[in-house]
Amino acid sequence: MINTLTARQIRKATNCFVIATGAMTVACSSIALTPATADAVISNYSCSKGGFTGTIVIDHTPSGRYLGPVVRINYKINKRSNRGGNKANVYYVDNGFLPAKRFNTGDAGIQDNNQHYLGGPYIAGGEGINARFVFDKSFAPDPSCSIRIQ
Repeated sequence: MINTLTARQIRKATNCFVIATGAMTVACSSIALTPATADAVISNYSCSKGGFTGTIVIDHTPSGRYLGPVVRINYKINKRSNRGGNKANVYYVDNGFLPAKRFNTGDAGIQDNNQHYLGGPYIAGGEGINARFVFDKSFAPDPSCSIRIQ
């Protein structure tokens, strides 16, 4: 019997995978899987403002010139030497389908220069994917920047 693993069955965040057949299940290997499927790629999109840099990291399987199926969207904020808490706002909007697919952190975006989960999985639309960062800066106006992804 041949099993096909989909991106939904393989989760990079946990470094675990499950192979299930009618007779057996093998779970939780220590193998790190990057990217999630053989055809998947990881794309990074960044913008900077006021000494902060925001990055959107998309794990996806390209479909022609479009993103195609998206496994996961992460974000990363590097605040460098800026003072600020973890109340940044990160927005991701895919206007390729109606209604638009939206993911956001609310007022809880973490600014520790590590990747954090934002959304997914979903099938990306054709055009009109944008991301926006509003960084949290102490005792000053919050700088912001935007990225046109597709």
